[in-house]
Amino acid sequence: MSRRPDESKQPVVITGVCGGVGRVLLRQLLAETKHPVIGLDKRNWVLDRPDRFDFRRVDLRRGGAEDVFRTVKPHAVVHLAFVSDQTVSRDRRHVINVQGTQRVLEWCLRYGVKKVVLLSRASVYGARPDNPSKISEDMPLKLGAAYAELSDLVEFDHLCRSWMWEHRKLEVVLLRPVHIVGPNIREGMLYRYLQGDPVLRALGFDPMMQLIHEEDVIQAIRLGLKRDARGIYNVAGAGELPLSAVLRALGRRAIPIPHPALALLDRAAFAVGLSKLPSHAVDFLRFGCVVDGSRIRDELGYEPRFDLRRTLDAIPAAPSILE
Repeated sequence: MSRRPDESKQPVVITGVCGGVGRVLLRQLLAETKHPVIGLDKRNWVLDRPDRFDFRRVDLRRGGAEDVFRTVKPHAVVHLAFVSDQTVSRDRRHVINVQGTQRVLEWCLRYGVKKVVLLSRASVYGARPDNPSKISEDMPLKLGAAYAELSDLVEFDHLCRSWMWEHRKLEVVLLRPVHIVGPNIREGMLYRYLQGDPVLRALGFDPMMQLIHEEDVIQAIRLGLKRDARGIYNVAGAGELPLSAVLRALGRRAIPIPHPALALLDRAAFAVGLSKLPSHAVDFLRFGCVVDGSRIRDELGYEPRFDLRRTLDAIPAAPSILE
């Protein structure tokens, strides 16, 4: 793909830079490009601040965040500021995930941003018994109707798609990666599920699981930043495995119980703070949500660099509750 003459040195803004994906992306952009990077996060940056990195501790719900866009006028924005922690209240998640994203997109349009890359989740399709064997980007999103806990994710995804088609002069790339794992990842449904040994499984079910290494997600983001990239892309890793095989490979012990009992146990544990898995997670332990990643391969040239073994090896060990 061709480049604009001075594109390689123009500033890039990363929202949610203090998160795992944000930190890895920052390192790669500074090491392998000439872009100055401005990182935005309401959390504090506690690591060293390398050259060409300007960190601003701001809340996207406040005016200081817009001031960054107004003064810096970035060429590109990677929006990673999304709260998936289900222990955060639904109203607060909606404000951050939906209203915050709305503001970022408005600022991008107002201050002349050329490219914005947004990170959704493949789980937005939902885990359903009638899912096709491979889910394409054109499949309707029905997750919000089934799970109130994830309605903000569906609304976020719909908002990004609407902007993509309504504001054609802004190049928008919406990525839907599968379960992200890696040494820097400390969030997400799969990560929370694996934070224990043993883990509970739904008796009689063994869904296919897709995992992607954090470095492959960064590769997809960087491909999305290229000129003329535009659209919605599923982002998968190198194949898929049954849940039972994932647990064996990680050395996790599993206790199978009937899924109605599993749902009741998890709901009770979540209510008292003993579980970080909301009620919808049980369906992902029963049914598959396997996406077709051919579009990003065909259009942007994406190929996962980490095979399944190396991806599994990147998952942090879990403390045992039996020893």
